[in-house]
Amino acid sequence: MSCGFIYAVRYLESKKVYPYRKMIGKGGTVLFNFDWDSLLYRIIAFVIAFSIHEWAHAFVAYKLGDNTAKNEGRLTLNPISHVEPIGMLMILFGPFGWARPVPVNMFHFRGNRRLGMVLVAIAGPLTNLILAFLFLQAGWYLATTNIMNAWPAWAATLVSNTITWSFAINVALFVFNLLPVAPLDGSKIFRYILPRRFDHFFERMEPYGMFVLLLLIFIPGLGSIVLYQPYEWVQNALFSLIR
Repeated sequence: MSCGFIYAVRYLESKKVYPYRKMIGKGGTVLFNFDWDSLLYRIIAFVIAFSIHEWAHAFVAYKLGDNTAKNEGRLTLNPISHVEPIGMLMILFGPFGWARPVPVNMFHFRGNRRLGMVLVAIAGPLTNLILAFLFLQAGWYLATTNIMNAWPAWAATLVSNTITWSFAINVALFVFNLLPVAPLDGSKIFRYILPRRFDHFFERMEPYGMFVLLLLIFIPGLGSIVLYQPYEWVQNALFSLIR
């Protein structure tokens, strides 16, 4: 599930300047500064991130033999098929949003069903990681070649800010969705990697998933410990690939 709670990014951005930052990265509070000036870029970045994230879930499930998502029109990159109205609306008013989860029936999978669920679940976050790297590469190329100097100011602003937000949000979604808390992808990954005797534990904990996520918001420092450090590791690892 692309549970793109962008509120997570309040813990995910440091006040340090990114290395090589001419365009990628806006400094510490950029993601949680919900001003109207950046709203367009946030929406574009979020729509790109969750559309490809959810498509990845549907695609892997389809390749494993489950046509459920395909039959419901979810095997597509069209964001309209993935939009959850309230989740999308929340982007306008606050620091979070979400998309519709892709329906999956593991009993249609060929081969090992539990492994199939792991592959489907991890496909979304892995796609966000790949997207983050691609946006970073694009930003690095544009920043080092100065190709945008010949562009109209509005076009350069649109492209640079969209790339910046797309990089940051995709890293955030990768980290956030790997948390082993329902309804995030991480809960499915851990559930189906672990022996079956742990299934009951995950089933019992599932109703409390949203409560746990809210704790990450409101308990001072908790979200920073759980989310920020992994985000920084991933960010630094990606930057190291283009040094």
